[in-house]
Amino acid sequence: MFAYSDTSDGLNSSKEAERIVTKISTQKKRTDRRSIFLDGEYSFSVCEETFRLFPIETGKSLSEKQITIIKTHEEFEKAKELALRYLTMRMRSEYELTLYLRKKEIPGITIKRSISYCKERRYINDEEYASILVRDMINLNRYGINKIRLQLRRRGLSSEIIKNVLENQIHDSDQLKNAFELAKKKMRTIKDQAKAREKIYRFLQQRGFSYSVINQALKDLL
Repeated sequence: MFAYSDTSDGLNSSKEAERIVTKISTQKKRTDRRSIFLDGEYSFSVCEETFRLFPIETGKSLSEKQITIIKTHEEFEKAKELALRYLTMRMRSEYELTLYLRKKEIPGITIKRSISYCKERRYINDEEYASILVRDMINLNRYGINKIRLQLRRRGLSSEIIKNVLENQIHDSDQLKNAFELAKKKMRTIKDQAKAREKIYRFLQQRGFSYSVINQALKDLL
């Protein structure tokens, strides 16, 4: 990715000082990493991918700029590894992944590069993520539209994505069906029937159903 300079001809004598790679060793505890020694002292370590990309060899010289480039890329490789490990657990939004990398103290510019890498390969896709979330919250959690909207916002999804996915996937008939089934189930647990309407209303409201859906469900039930 960059060429080494040969200082023996004096062409770079007036430029920045360079350091000599005096030793490269494989780490004992992490055999997938190489320790790089400059001028007889340990300087930094790199993963196999970084080592493959940059022709670091014993006896070669590195300028401060070249060292910075190598370390910057190594930071990206670290962020990429963290991101992929985080995403293998379950799908995440761009916002969630950004927060995670910030907590790992990854520099902002490296986070942006990691996000771009993941988006290009569709490891993160907020539209797809929102669609799957809504489907599960309707069918598995039986949440109402208000709670679904809140959950999407908490995951940092954009207003446009939230608007589109709710319009495409939330149907009044499904909301009413879920609200009615939940209300009927709740009804069986209420001993004081005089307070049934109030308790069921509050229960459905907590589940995120709209005012109109709750009223219709109560009307059908009671």
